[in-house]
Amino acid sequence: MMILYGFLTLLFVPFILVGFGLFFKHRLGIREFEDGTIIQNYELPDWLKWLQNPEDNLTGDKRGWYWNIYMAGKPDWFKMLWWSAWRNPFNYLKRVVIGVDIRDYTFHKLCGQDYVRDDLRSTGFQILYAKPKGGGFPRPMLYWVRTWGSSSRAIVWQFGWKIKLEHNSATYKNEWDHFKGLTFEPQVFKNIS
Repeated sequence: MMILYGFLTLLFVPFILVGFGLFFKHRLGIREFEDGTIIQNYELPDWLKWLQNPEDNLTGDKRGWYWNIYMAGKPDWFKMLWWSAWRNPFNYLKRVVIGVDIRDYTFHKLCGQDYVRDDLRSTGFQILYAKPKGGGFPRPMLYWVRTWGSSSRAIVWQFGWKIKLEHNSATYKNEWDHFKGLTFEPQVFKNIS
């Protein structure tokens, strides 16, 4: 029973904190999505930074898909609550605090293929690790994608930090793209078409 209470707490605490934090949100100015929509952009107060999405703030992905399609017709406060409390809780924590800044690591393959992704052209298996340039604990990544026969459905297991071998030479214009977060994705029937 204690495990159930712990699980429910992890689910509901972000809703309570983000819901309360929305009363104290900071206005960041105007945001224009890739689809051309223009809205007011907000972020959570600093005392809730660990629940913040550092790249997209409270207003969803840069394409505008979340704000204009997935949550079309919903009130703005609900979109912000759902984005930070359900869709991306602890995003800052997993990307920045315990994440990997690719500028401070080298990336290596322990076994498997060089490139695996959950699409039909890149299925396979790999175990990678990020080695800190200054010494310390390496960060592992297990990625396994296997289709179910000739269908577009697959087993997708992704555990560890979202790292790639190409991060050894990657540079990004957006500061937040250098941070790769921790992930736990066990899916047995994911559409990868």
